[in-house]
Amino acid sequence: MSSLALQLLADTPQGAAMSSTPLAMCAGVPTLHTLPAEVLERVLIFSDPRDVSRYAQTCRFARKLVYEPKDHFLWRELYLGRPYDDLRKAIPAPQSRLDLPGRVRTDSDGPATSTSGCSSWRFELQRRTDAEAIAASADERDPEQLYHAFETFLAAVDTALPVREEDLKEGGKEFSSRSENLRWLDRVLRRTKVLNLPIPPPPSSPVGTPNSPSSSTSISSTGYPDTPPRRELRVTKDRLTEALPSARDTVAAEAHQLRCRLRAYVSLAHESSFSVESRARLVELRKASRCFVYDMRRYQPGTLWGPYRIVYAPSGAANTEPHPGSSSGEDDSDSEQEQEEEPYWGSSVPSVKSRMREAGVAGRRTLVVNWEHVDHIMNVVGLKLREVAHTSLGFYKKPLFSLEALRPYSAVGSFEPERLPHDWAGVTGKWRRFVCFMDYRDLYMFNYSHLPPGPHHPSFFEDPFDEALRPVELHLSLISEAEYFADLSQIPHVLPRVPPASDVGDPAFPTLYFEGHSRGPHSSVATIRGKVSTLADGAIRWQFVTTYDGRMQWSAEGVQLGHVCSAAGIAGIWTGAHHERDDPAGKSSAQRSVAKQSKL
Repeated sequence: MSSLALQLLADTPQGAAMSSTPLAMCAGVPTLHTLPAEVLERVLIFSDPRDVSRYAQTCRFARKLVYEPKDHFLWRELYLGRPYDDLRKAIPAPQSRLDLPGRVRTDSDGPATSTSGCSSWRFELQRRTDAEAIAASADERDPEQLYHAFETFLAAVDTALPVREEDLKEGGKEFSSRSENLRWLDRVLRRTKVLNLPIPPPPSSPVGTPNSPSSSTSISSTGYPDTPPRRELRVTKDRLTEALPSARDTVAAEAHQLRCRLRAYVSLAHESSFSVESRARLVELRKASRCFVYDMRRYQPGTLWGPYRIVYAPSGAANTEPHPGSSSGEDDSDSEQEQEEEPYWGSSVPSVKSRMREAGVAGRRTLVVNWEHVDHIMNVVGLKLREVAHTSLGFYKKPLFSLEALRPYSAVGSFEPERLPHDWAGVTGKWRRFVCFMDYRDLYMFNYSHLPPGPHHPSFFEDPFDEALRPVELHLSLISEAEYFADLSQIPHVLPRVPPASDVGDPAFPTLYFEGHSRGPHSSVATIRGKVSTLADGAIRWQFVTTYDGRMQWSAEGVQLGHVCSAAGIAGIWTGAHHERDDPAGKSSAQRSVAKQSKL
């Protein structure tokens, strides 16, 4: 029976009568409920899930059949009848361990699997159906609804069908299978353009949190918050006296982060260089991203000079390990800037730590990814790579920009024999790295110029401005933890006074340590040493330093895009390893650059 017949049944007098006698024969006429439950389930699996939900509202028998089945056959078949990947084939992904104030809680912790029973199949099907409806609603601006939709889209990435060794085509750089999850997500995002529509700008993050949009920030035509010509990113007395954000404000801020994460995953794949409208949008988008990435105020010790932000997770919400050299006591809540500046303000202004404790949200300063920052990095590198011809790169092929690149084990070499079983991140192998940077004189003028129109003005990046692009080849291999810490001179040691809690002790994804060497087209060989770990928000963090002639020179902080061993690679920032005041890549006069790295 079709879904139309099910709907008509609910509108008939016989359907109403069955509310009290579901198995009865009304006026001698056979009803749908006279059929065995197994047959009814077979009928329902050919219906639209929304019609099945409407049918469940007709009577108690129907509700029990739909929402209290004896097994998960009905909801499993309804789910598999849609364009989604089989949940039983999904592999685990690092999950968030944060429970932030105001965060929207779901009915499931992490991706659903078939071992959880029918509730997992039903939960995933219902949330994806709702998310698609929310994205299709052009008038939808409710932050909580958008948060649910964006979280569902990201869950579809986490449960995408992994690439198997038998899927690889000749050469090992292409695969025959495709992920239905990612095809569905691509269709929804292209059709609805929900990622291009601005959401209400989130207010200021909890005081002391850098890299967070201001509540007074306006939204530009690119969908990003405009960067004011002079915006104070450091903690000030005025910011300390502001009210803490409400639960709804926190949800709006997190929805903004999830939206930026999806935009970073899409990587401009939905923008066409042949469309006049798209080209005009890309011009403004590139200008906004350059203003964000090359603004040196966004790189601070509290965020380890990387594309991160600080959240005040409630105590015990995140099982995080303190950064080497940090204190494990209760005083982690105060940032380095607060400790330096608070004595000058006197005791009349309460500290951030005390105010957040009074508000019931006191906890450890926890490092999580600033996906808005990562999104801007992808824009700068991606648009620069669009200008470069394939022939000019030679051996360094352009990275793959598509949602298929987010699949687990889609990176080249994921099934090579040299990859060890515990190498869950796919570290071992040959990598390509694309580094974008601007001339130091231009960087200084953009950040410190007193000439009209002043520093940090978007007009600085109008034509004929251009940044440089350098391809670099890396060869990496795993080492033990003891080998990593054997030479402390090759480990980043310039840390803020009270480093935030960063790496998470996840037994399923233990910290990996690696070493190797890199070589550019015209540069000498450099040694590399670093590690891969997971953050409290479930993101995969890559950190390494580059050493020339025995001297540590550069430090890199990056974030994995997509699932483990994905072809999308890593996006991040590299800076001077010592962060000295006179260092051209230091904090106060830093030369910031962006990098995109993927497996060869």
